[in-house]
Amino acid sequence: MEESEKQNLYITFKGVIESIIDDKRKRQKNLKTLNNFEAKINLGLQIEKDYYFWVNLVAKDGEYTFNRGKLDDYDLILKAAPEDLMYFSNGEYSTIHMMLKKNRFGDRKLRTEKGSDGKRHLGILLKLPKILVLDKIEPQEN
Repeated sequence: MEESEKQNLYITFKGVIESIIDDKRKRQKNLKTLNNFEAKINLGLQIEKDYYFWVNLVAKDGEYTFNRGKLDDYDLILKAAPEDLMYFSNGEYSTIHMMLKKNRFGDRKLRTEKGSDGKRHLGILLKLPKILVLDKIEPQEN
């Protein structure tokens, strides 16, 4: 994968995640979850069977930063193909679907690994859909 392709992938995912978080901030019901969520997540975007493009998401005190590379100190590792994460983020794929179905490489669509402290941090995994998945649009009454 060339550097320009890596940069495009990074910019795309950064834009998607930032826009989802910004959209969630506009709804009062999401503010407590967004402000209380604290995590350091390494996210491996599976480009080929044996190649991952690494990015990270750090949430602390209601601030979210998304950067390239892997963190040395982290709570959770997530691995997924970019297209599967897009479908997950827009709500088309559920967490169960991501955990049980296989991707085009024959791996589970969403795989997790323990944090740098050796713990699984399942609470963070369970909160991720509330942070990274778009809210469904509720129909407006006329």
